[in-house]
Amino acid sequence: MPETKEMPTTTRPIAVSLPKDRTNVCIGADTYSLILTGSDTSGKLAIMDFWIPPGGGPVPHAHECEESFLVLEGEIAVFCHRERTSASVGAAVNIPGWAPHVFHNLTTVPARLLCIVSPSGLEEQFLEMGPRVATRTDPPPPPDPKQMEELKKRLPSILAKYNGRLLPPDTFDFLMSEEERLLIKKVNKDS
Repeated sequence: MPETKEMPTTTRPIAVSLPKDRTNVCIGADTYSLILTGSDTSGKLAIMDFWIPPGGGPVPHAHECEESFLVLEGEIAVFCHRERTSASVGAAVNIPGWAPHVFHNLTTVPARLLCIVSPSGLEEQFLEMGPRVATRTDPPPPPDPKQMEELKKRLPSILAKYNGRLLPPDTFDFLMSEEERLLIKKVNKDS
């Protein structure tokens, strides 16, 4: 007769996130809405809603956590290792931990991504980096040159604290046209 095993249980409560209660953080020209954070999931994962305007996207970087996107609106170009991939509505992308990468919206309309990271922590990094806005589609506040300069100095240590690192800004330039590089440069100068 086979042994019966008890079903595992947990005392962790269900986590529910409502749009009106979410924290929205501006990182450059982008706005990241924190849906579920590590404090909601015991550090297992975090889920975020990314609003990426034309020309938006992060700087080249790498981090320990796995990062997956589902493109909900628009299209992004994803650069990982030495490859470029286009991801439009319905596409899912997984970036392995520590893979050098960046993504950019190289179109003329905003893109929206559902991002899942595992383990969590990237959302905590964002909270240290950017100002808050009321909704996920609010534009970032006008940049303060003094604050931007201070953030640039602190950025490597912030990323290191969350098991990440910056890469040179031109890491993926060889995979982009001159027009695309100029669009990104203009958006980054303005944000």
